[in-house]
Amino acid sequence: MARHPQLAEKLDLLYLLQLNPKIANDSALARELSVARQTISRWRVGTSTSRGNSIPIRQIRRVADVFTIEPEWLSLTFDEFDSVVRGKLRQHSSAVDIQAEVSISMLPATSLGIFGRESELSMLSECWEDSEIKVVQLVAFGGAGKSAIVNQWLSEFRRSDYGTAQKVYAWSFYWQGESNEPRSSGDNFIEHALAWFGDKQATSGSSWSKASRLAELVKQSRTLLILDGLEPLQHPPGDKFGSIENVAASMFIKEIAAESRGLCIITSRYPVAELKSFSDGRVRDLFLNRLSTQDGEKLLNSLGVLGSHSQMAEMVERYSGHALSLSLVSGFLNVVHHGDITKLNQMSSLFDSRRHQSQIREIMRHYFEWLQGTADLQLLRLLSLLGRATELTSMLDLINQGRLKGVTDKLSEADQPQIYYLVENLKDANLISVYRDSEQLTMDCHPLVRDAVSEEFNRTDKKSWQAAHGLIFDCLRAKTTEMPANVAEFELFFRAVSHGAHSQRYPEAFSLYRDRLRRKQFSIFARGSHYADRDCLRSFFEFPWSEPVTALPEEAQIFLTISVATNLIYLGEVQEAIYPSEKSIEWFAKNNRFLEAVTAAAPLLSMYIAVGDLSAAESLIERMEPIVLSANNIVVHAMTSNFKGYLTHLKGDQEQAGIYFAESERVLQKAEPPSTANFPTISSYYCKFLLDTGDIAGALERSLKTFAWRTQKSWQVAVDTVSILASDMLVLGLTFLAKGDKANAKLHLDNQVELFKSADEWLYLPTGLIGRAKLHAAERNFDDAVHDLETALQISLRTGAKFGEWESYLGLAGIHLEKNEIDKARMYLNKARGLEKMRSFRFRDAEIESLERVLG
Repeated sequence: MARHPQLAEKLDLLYLLQLNPKIANDSALARELSVARQTISRWRVGTSTSRGNSIPIRQIRRVADVFTIEPEWLSLTFDEFDSVVRGKLRQHSSAVDIQAEVSISMLPATSLGIFGRESELSMLSECWEDSEIKVVQLVAFGGAGKSAIVNQWLSEFRRSDYGTAQKVYAWSFYWQGESNEPRSSGDNFIEHALAWFGDKQATSGSSWSKASRLAELVKQSRTLLILDGLEPLQHPPGDKFGSIENVAASMFIKEIAAESRGLCIITSRYPVAELKSFSDGRVRDLFLNRLSTQDGEKLLNSLGVLGSHSQMAEMVERYSGHALSLSLVSGFLNVVHHGDITKLNQMSSLFDSRRHQSQIREIMRHYFEWLQGTADLQLLRLLSLLGRATELTSMLDLINQGRLKGVTDKLSEADQPQIYYLVENLKDANLISVYRDSEQLTMDCHPLVRDAVSEEFNRTDKKSWQAAHGLIFDCLRAKTTEMPANVAEFELFFRAVSHGAHSQRYPEAFSLYRDRLRRKQFSIFARGSHYADRDCLRSFFEFPWSEPVTALPEEAQIFLTISVATNLIYLGEVQEAIYPSEKSIEWFAKNNRFLEAVTAAAPLLSMYIAVGDLSAAESLIERMEPIVLSANNIVVHAMTSNFKGYLTHLKGDQEQAGIYFAESERVLQKAEPPSTANFPTISSYYCKFLLDTGDIAGALERSLKTFAWRTQKSWQVAVDTVSILASDMLVLGLTFLAKGDKANAKLHLDNQVELFKSADEWLYLPTGLIGRAKLHAAERNFDDAVHDLETALQISLRTGAKFGEWESYLGLAGIHLEKNEIDKARMYLNKARGLEKMRSFRFRDAEIESLERVLG
């Protein structure tokens, strides 16, 4: 009996009624399903060896989804089929046409034939209907089917025109494996989403401001937001396990979890650490288990594996019910052994494998043996090295770039129809996924597969592996612009540089990085994605962040080292920043470039203060003494005294601090520079000292003088930065607050927070937020004060800024005391006292003693 009687007539009816206007014939359906047109013909009429009127089980749901009908309708008689299809068409025509705005093309292509996930699909629907739930996260190891579940649920959701959703937006970080290439950063996601949600200046502003604007736009409508494969942004197992590395992306997700009208679905290998604080019902966790034996057997049947019930069950258990492993093994059995499960024993045993990643690599070894020396393997290798979904036209451009032995020589011999055949082979083997958008064919493969292919290529033929990276380097470099204008264009540069480094064309890759991205400046990278910048720099180091590759000249090596140091300081990666910073200082001093050594030391010194390590800061100043003397620059001497004064003030020795500051001020007050001053000077330390010691009038006078220098463009501010301006504005705002001038205090304290945000220096932003919280507290606006302090605390905890953490705790203790919430106040005071590093900070002793007396 035919499984789908009169299938040809049913398909013709679907084409005629235009249930999917894009599908008007067998060829269009074949393109949509990414199969050959002859395949549709076989389903219709069969062949000499197979019956017609039958769609394979694994394709039924895909066909039904294309036409938005139910799969079981295809098994009805033709008259019944005609009736239900025309009824659906009438119902659809009379319905109110309210269309959601939808962007889901970034999701990876997966099979819609999944098994054993009914409860997960049902839970997603329940979460969408439950207005209390803001985020649901699907957590499982790679290859368990997280993306497939989301795609399946979306497919079903689409049949109701996405229900009450007003906007549906999906972004995938899927293409990232575990290699060193620059990852899909949160910055790129935020810019892309901002533009889609209607922000007219999506590339403008700091990452913080972009994330804030995006959160507001998402909240304005009932939005279904899907963030697929988030793990590239998360810290792996360790101290910060599961937390999102990109601070702006972290803030965005917390904003959505706190309050939104829709639902955010996150898939990841790890639970998101930031979401633990929303366990009051706003976040639902869904941990995917392995496939049961029964469901695993259904999957094998759908993939064309032929064998007995016991053989199927043994195969499912052998691969621990892991969906991707079963899919790859099934593909191998199909293309090599016509689906015969008895050939499974010819593959190496994996009974002792405890990690799915090991299983994937072992399964792939059999593929490598089978594909050895073929054009198929060359295509798979190029796709893996590209590291993301790739259009066929782009792949053809790459192949036509040059005929390289072991890389493209087999592919170069194939014409375009043969390339299509290769793609079909790899798809049939379940090694790659293929989908079409309009007339464009796009290929991709799972990150675990990609990593296994790249690793094998590098291990067995390193020379060809490098040549392949070089081919990609040339192709990407040709696509770069003279001056990148947004994060996506910056990441194109980063990818090109990384591929150039992997090809060991270090001088060319370095030249592209220095001349086009850094513009030859030893400075904090001011635009683009700093996370992608750091990953790009990693390509030039054998091991982060010890020594750059020796293939580059010494000058280039130190350029990379200081670039890494400033980048890591910017990102708040304190411990990682120490070694390259110290090494840069040492190299500049050794080469008698003393002013550059001092300039490299200043941000490291500020960082030591921010992380609460006064002993390290004092040690650095002591070691810098001979370098400062060798610089023979009075302004450098003054800035050294300025730092000494601030350190001494923080330790509570105000008398000695005043002496150091007086030495510095004697130089800074001169009308003309006594020495070359092509580096920033700092006034905020002295002004803060005056304010903390009760000299409010002196603090105001000195702060206003700093801003007068800016107006006059005096030598003291000839070299200025956003963060130095923000620090000066912070102290001036606090001084106005101390004088009781709340209007001027608000103006300056609000502005300095925005300046710190625009500088994107997460290590120092907490200082600005803590300062503004004092204004909120003075106005008895406790909610805003707590919000600023808690934000400062979260950033400080993330970056390791103990100074910010300590001051946040003290601020929260004071506010909760004002609100008569004694237990909370005592808790935060105890947290502040528990920070061992901060015990050497004595400048707030009187305040702490007062809190202790009140709280007991």
